[in-house]
Amino acid sequence: MERLREKAAKKLGISAGELRGMKILRESLDARRGREPRFRYAVEASVGDILGAALLRRGWEPAPRSVREPLKPGSRPVRGRVVVIGFGPCGIFAALTLAKQGYRPLVLERGPSMAARERDFARLQEEGILNPEGNVCFGEGGAGAFSDGKLTARSKDPRVSDVMETLVAHGADPFIPYAARPHLGTENVRKIVCSIREEIIRLGGEIQFDAKCREIALENGEIASVIYEQRGTRCRVETNCVILAIGHSARDTYSMLLDRGIAMEQKPFAMGVRVEHPREFIDERQFGRWAGHPRLGAASYQLAAASGGRGVYSFCMCPGGEVVCSATEPGRTAVNGMSYHARDAKNSNSAIVAAVGTGDMESGPLGGIALQRRLEEAAYQMAGGYGAPVQRFSDFAAGRVSRGLKGSESSYRPYVVPGDLNACLPDTLAQAIREGFGDFDRKIPGFAEKGLLVGVETRTSSPVRILREADGSAPGTQGLYPAGEGAGYAGGIVSAAVDGIRAAEAVIRRFGRKP
Repeated sequence: MERLREKAAKKLGISAGELRGMKILRESLDARRGREPRFRYAVEASVGDILGAALLRRGWEPAPRSVREPLKPGSRPVRGRVVVIGFGPCGIFAALTLAKQGYRPLVLERGPSMAARERDFARLQEEGILNPEGNVCFGEGGAGAFSDGKLTARSKDPRVSDVMETLVAHGADPFIPYAARPHLGTENVRKIVCSIREEIIRLGGEIQFDAKCREIALENGEIASVIYEQRGTRCRVETNCVILAIGHSARDTYSMLLDRGIAMEQKPFAMGVRVEHPREFIDERQFGRWAGHPRLGAASYQLAAASGGRGVYSFCMCPGGEVVCSATEPGRTAVNGMSYHARDAKNSNSAIVAAVGTGDMESGPLGGIALQRRLEEAAYQMAGGYGAPVQRFSDFAAGRVSRGLKGSESSYRPYVVPGDLNACLPDTLAQAIREGFGDFDRKIPGFAEKGLLVGVETRTSSPVRILREADGSAPGTQGLYPAGEGAGYAGGIVSAAVDGIRAAEAVIRRFGRKP
């Protein structure tokens, strides 16, 4: 920090002693091939008034200050309590925002609490037994709790800072608000989620786990109650305000909402496979002779190409991570990526996916889900359970099953089996992925040759968008606020959390809190 302080002072043309304070706004890593990797910083420096005036005259600009108007609770009374359905990033931050404003929300999460969810995950990895309600997608923390914990935020929304500050307050590293590629690691996401849960409860909120929403009852186009099932008991909660933060894999909930007349439509998404490489190979290709430097950590990449007008790209890259089973339904297998904070596992992986447009889907709002299910069923049949089919890229390109594969080459558990992933994918997607690999191999030599494919990756984002008005509510349904990834308005931990805050603010502007 002292070296950075000196460089900032030199840039301003003053002495380091004249700096009263300094704040790092952004860190970025310039690791272009053939160059020595360098970290670059944007900083905010504070100086005295006289020196500040002189710097302004020399062309330096004052740091911008965003002023946000305070939230004013609306006048419509809440009947019962505000209900938040789902406790992933969107639901967590919606509930926290409401609790801080005195609304005492009730959260209904279909999956188990974190400790029970971790046991379900371990059982799937060790024994191949799936709990359809406690898995990588369902349970406390949502899908983000079993991920790399990336905190990518392209939005300039000031709520991004709110999310980052909250994460730091609950145990995240203090440098994540400005880090080049901030990530938490799956173990830290889980700890932070549990800490935020305790704050919500302390502020008067209530969280019910194993509480699956079965019905949202309407009267004259307005929310009347939510019916949920908890450990075999059917329960009803009276309410006229619901934030719907269900995540992108709650397929049965989508069906229920469609039956109730909630407006929704197909949404483009992407599907494909995971690819694994030895971590040291990716590190060397990206960092050259500086690979292994502790300051750099495990290398990441971001790749994009096009095939016949269809985008092909890497997604959710997990340096030094593992491929995990993200299945949620019996008889269907899907994969995803996960990393611990250290990112020191032997393999690095990412999804390699091709864009899926509405023309690729069956008709109807849930046509994308039907397509996902077909691919997942094919992978399950090929693996004979919740294992995963694997294939070297060279064999995928040739349409043959890989020979001589060792199970240890892949990080996936409970097991892998050699298979031809072409049989699990529509021909158009398989062709696009083959062509995309050719482009990626030119950018990272050896990417195709050393790539081990694991299939199938179907849950990149929601294939459904639940429509909403400008005020955040569902059209024709008073009191329902669709939000987050499951509603089709976010992609990743930070954007989902921001949308949860936004939904909570919409509720606050309309509904008054009880005394």
